[in-house]
Amino acid sequence: MSWGLSPQTNLLSGKQHQSNEVNILLLCPGDPRSILKTLADAVIERGSLDDGADSYSQSQHLRFHIVEEHTEILARHFLLLHTFFDESVPIKQRSVMYLEIFGNSMITDKASAYVEEKGKSLVELVLDEKEQLGLEGIFDLSLLKQREKDDLASVFESFGAPSHCDLMEERSYILRSYYGDRYDSRSAVIDWDYHTQVKPFASIIHPTQFRDWRLEGQAFEFGGSSYNSTNQTVPIPTKSRTHLKMDVTTGPFISYGIDCDRTDPFADALFEVHNKGTGAVQHRYSSTDVSLYNIARFMWEISTREEYRMQTKGDVLSGIGGECIEKIDTDNVQEETDPPGRVSFSIVPIKDCRTLFRKQRFKGLFHSVFVSHDASSIVKDLNFYELMKSGASMTVETCSLQVVTNKSHKQESTKRLREMLGGANMTETTVVRNADCNESLLMFRIN
Repeated sequence: MSWGLSPQTNLLSGKQHQSNEVNILLLCPGDPRSILKTLADAVIERGSLDDGADSYSQSQHLRFHIVEEHTEILARHFLLLHTFFDESVPIKQRSVMYLEIFGNSMITDKASAYVEEKGKSLVELVLDEKEQLGLEGIFDLSLLKQREKDDLASVFESFGAPSHCDLMEERSYILRSYYGDRYDSRSAVIDWDYHTQVKPFASIIHPTQFRDWRLEGQAFEFGGSSYNSTNQTVPIPTKSRTHLKMDVTTGPFISYGIDCDRTDPFADALFEVHNKGTGAVQHRYSSTDVSLYNIARFMWEISTREEYRMQTKGDVLSGIGGECIEKIDTDNVQEETDPPGRVSFSIVPIKDCRTLFRKQRFKGLFHSVFVSHDASSIVKDLNFYELMKSGASMTVETCSLQVVTNKSHKQESTKRLREMLGGANMTETTVVRNADCNESLLMFRIN
């Protein structure tokens, strides 16, 4: 899918690594949410450490290896990461545009022009590695075969080309196939899904917001913006691309929009509920506000190496203000905007995750591994655990937050995962998490 089934999480939370390079493997994460969260937290943690501390040193590499089975999803990683780090666009506009591209079927004309422009730049990136788009050291293409680069370039070119398949028409076809005889009563089905499967774990997702996305594919809309252009980055299943799946049930809200760090004094207010104990309980803010807060916070902290703090309750962008302008005007821009600590991303497109443990160079390499629900069957193979260093951590995504998967199936699936990981000499660890998201991620450590 184009997004995950779990909230963003720090894949190095509470862990100390002495090596100069920390290798993190993500198997089919769908989006870069946990990369951004891990990176932002590492930047702040480093900034709070004295010289010689045991955790993250300034010379340490955080090296993220992203495995996606489908080129179209991998291409979205490139574009989203490039958008995230593109400091030619101010954080306020960039965070909004990031969410548009990430979660909407239709985007603004301005965002569409941006996608087309960056698509052309990304073609140059994968075909001419000398061109690094001002993000030197971020993308390591050394593990890409030439054929895989050509495939990526083809997808990037499609970002600016007229689509041979109408996204909204294709989405309508998928919706008709999904609802079947219930199509004419789909609004009632959506309301049922919301109240039975969304509201219990993420009431911050407003019912109207969820309904709009299920019907029209619009998750994040801002102010008086007009959304007239097709989002060319959305992977569309066609006869030649039957491997792709378009999510029309769960939505992109989980990745950034149902939880956030509460260290900001005003963060708890984003989940403020009015009319408790009545039949008209309502959140003051929405999943869009939480998503925007998370993205803006990550951008701010990675850019400035300072903790993000809202200056006004409820105004998720109020922590930027003039302070960001002053920071850029007075400091060395190149030094401040380059991701700190020589953080690099190694993009590893592999059609089958299992090819990893057939390559000697990956054995015993990884300090931390993230396994998405789509890739979770790999935990059954004992050879998979040879990829990890002794004491490495593993974060496994469950289907507990997936909509239209019945409750008993979710519970049984999670139980099987625990049994398989326990049989593979993994010990489940205790991690303090938002109670609503408890079962979306299982945390283990290799013995």
